[in-house]
Amino acid sequence: MDPLPRGLFGLKRRQLFTAYLLIGSVLIVVGVTAFTLRIVRDVEDQTTLVTELFSGMASRVVQSEDPGEARRVAELVKEIGIPIIITNNAGLPMIWNAVTGIPLTEDTILRSQDPADPTDAWVREAMAMAERFDRDAQPFAIFDNEGRRLATLHHGPSKLSKQVQFMPYLELGIMVLFFLAILWGLQVKKENDQNLLFAGMAKESAHQMGTPLTSIMGWLALLEDRLPGDDTLPELGRDVERLNKVSARFSQIGSRPKLEDEDFTGVIEDTITYFQRRLPHLGGRVQLRSEGAVGHAVVFNRDLLEWVLENLIKNGIDALVDGKGTVTVKLADVPEGGVIVRVCDTGRGIKPSHRTKIFEPGFSTKSRGWGMGLALVKRIVTQYHNGKIRVETTGRQGTTIAFTLPGKD
Repeated sequence: MDPLPRGLFGLKRRQLFTAYLLIGSVLIVVGVTAFTLRIVRDVEDQTTLVTELFSGMASRVVQSEDPGEARRVAELVKEIGIPIIITNNAGLPMIWNAVTGIPLTEDTILRSQDPADPTDAWVREAMAMAERFDRDAQPFAIFDNEGRRLATLHHGPSKLSKQVQFMPYLELGIMVLFFLAILWGLQVKKENDQNLLFAGMAKESAHQMGTPLTSIMGWLALLEDRLPGDDTLPELGRDVERLNKVSARFSQIGSRPKLEDEDFTGVIEDTITYFQRRLPHLGGRVQLRSEGAVGHAVVFNRDLLEWVLENLIKNGIDALVDGKGTVTVKLADVPEGGVIVRVCDTGRGIKPSHRTKIFEPGFSTKSRGWGMGLALVKRIVTQYHNGKIRVETTGRQGTTIAFTLPGKD
């Protein structure tokens, strides 16, 4: 049973929306990233152009005999947003700016350094940084009017360029967070819609069952008076009692049930006994048995846990090939606390494409199935008992569905 209409290419509308959202987000990220990278290239080109122009100006100033012009160059180097280091022909740094991150050093200290073996730590750092700059960008020579080389201007990426280069990663992170937030919102909405659907259907079912159950109980009492000693009436009474339990279970969906029962083994035995009484109606072709035992204490809601077991056992019986085989309920303690129950059948197994869908509301492999049984089972185990449920194994030898309940606090 497919609960949602299908759209383009046979996909469900919810899947289409998710696909559109994902593709749209990727296109936005790719477009913005490409645009940002183009800006980065433009900024780098502008940085190179500004540095080249500055080197030409520095060439004129270096040749000037006016000390004020030299101070002007030094001030400009300090203010410019591009990391710049100017070295003399011997490779000794003479000027650099604060953008490099190296503290400025007095001229007297600079002129006293030996380029082959500088003693000042900041001078050594400036020389190493100039070498790194030269590996990424071509330095500019500063010449005098006669073409003689006076100094070399080394430059690195500007602060703005570094910030812009970081933008694509920031944008990508924001888009990923935005996409995850939308998916989270859709998941919350889906769960809320399921909760309302479960609660509405369950309460309406309980309401609809109330009147005929009351009538059946009256007729049963009348038959007991007319047919005293009839062996079938007690079994009929048990089935009516079971229907009352089913009605009570439905009435608990949508509200937080009380977890107060601790006789876990007793619930398992009672449920198996109930089914074993009815196995003869299947021609004796189905064997139902239990294995193992539990010692850890757990608390649970008896009516709802019986519902879980009945659904899993009934599904195991329905999965048997030609209605013949074995269903085994295996009990065991979880080492870290709690218990695990495995319902194993020798049926046809679950198709790989169905394995992740069997707990979804509305999904059913039966032509007349509503696809609500296992969805309710998962809800009871995970939401009401803080447990876990999964398809442990499946194949041609059968299927094992396991659920765990946490230990008592």
